[in-house]
Amino acid sequence: MSIIRLGRIVESGGLTELRHLTRTTMVVETAQPAAGLGDLAGVHNLSADDSRVRFDVDSHHVDEVVRHLSGLGVRSLVSHPPTLEELFLRHYGDELAHASVRGPAPE
Repeated sequence: MSIIRLGRIVESGGLTELRHLTRTTMVVETAQPAAGLGDLAGVHNLSADDSRVRFDVDSHHVDEVVRHLSGLGVRSLVSHPPTLEELFLRHYGDELAHASVRGPAPE
């Protein structure tokens, strides 16, 4: 599979190989409050509800985030690797956002 942008191949490989390009979503329930989690490198879109947190983490920071979580008493952890759509949006999201600001293309 290849991701083409502006007529050039910008990334190439299988889905598993391309997953490093975006973030993994995690939903975690901990025994202790998730203090300090938002300060870790690579953590984005953190939301907390009591002992449950949800966030995205850059793929190359997953290991250090899991190590931090282990000190909080993990009760449950669900991890979602990036989807094909998320990989696509990583490369084209800015163009799509710009297009929506301009409005639909004329017919």
